[in-house]
Amino acid sequence: MKFKFAVIASLVLASTAVQADWLKAATDSVKGSVTDSVKQTADGAKEAAYDSAVNSALGLVAGKTDKAYVTKKLGQASQTLTEEGAEVWSYDLSKLQQTYPMLTEALKQYPQVPEAIKLSFKGDTVSKIKMVKPAA
Repeated sequence: MKFKFAVIASLVLASTAVQADWLKAATDSVKGSVTDSVKQTADGAKEAAYDSAVNSALGLVAGKTDKAYVTKKLGQASQTLTEEGAEVWSYDLSKLQQTYPMLTEALKQYPQVPEAIKLSFKGDTVSKIKMVKPAA
């Protein structure tokens, strides 16, 4: 009887240790996922704020700015192409910095400074503004 009790007690203790290890692993996994998710959200918010500062420095507003304004303000695009059915104009940010000193200050905030800005048009209006980072 004592032997059976000792075996059962050993099994219970061993399974408790396994459960504790499993619980710790599960907790660490969840904690890591949450931490990564929070970091990605924070990084995304920072990028959006940086992009907003650049857009403000150039006077660009998606859904409002038209082609005539863009051409008058930024000049001819360094590249024009079609992506997903939309006309896209690309501008070299290093060239725009020569004309817009406020742009230089806005770009200093980025951990990796974008090299270009792409403006997608829906009809005559800017529909999307995207910063293009250098290839890694």
